Amino acid sequence: MAKKVNVIVTQPPYGKEDAFSAIPMASSQVAAGNEASLIFASGGVHSIVKGQKTGYGDLAVWIKDVPPVEAEITKNIELVKFFALDRDIEKRGIADSEIIDGIKKISLDELTDMILEADVNLVF
Repeated sequence: MAKKVNVIVTQPPYGKEDAFSAIPMASSQVAAGNEASLIFASGGVHSIVKGQKTGYGDLAVWIKDVPPVEAEITKNIELVKFFALDRDIEKRGIADSEIIDGIKKISLDELTDMILEADVNLVF
C-alpha cells in the first residue's frame, strides 16, 4: 500500500546540503511507489528562487561544480509535488515572478492538513 510522504525543508539552499539532499529523497519515495510531497518552509523557501548562482562561500568548496537546487527541482518537477509556505515566501520578499515554475504556494492551514494526512513526515 502506497504511503503519503512529506519531505519538509526548513534550511536555506546553500551552506548545508539539506535542500539539495531532500529532493532525491522525495523522488526515491516515488520510485518506491509512495506519494511524495516536498515542502519548503522557513529559510528553505530560498531554494525556490529562479536563476540562483552557486559561486559563493569558501573557495575550496566552490571550485567544484556545485549544481543549483533549481536544476534538481526542475529535473524532478513531474515526479514530486513541490510546495512552499506562502507566509515564509512573503516574509523573505520573494515575488511570484521569482518562483520556479511548478511550485505551489500553500497556507499554514494547508501545511498542517498535509502533515496530519501523511503517513511519514521527514524534516531537513
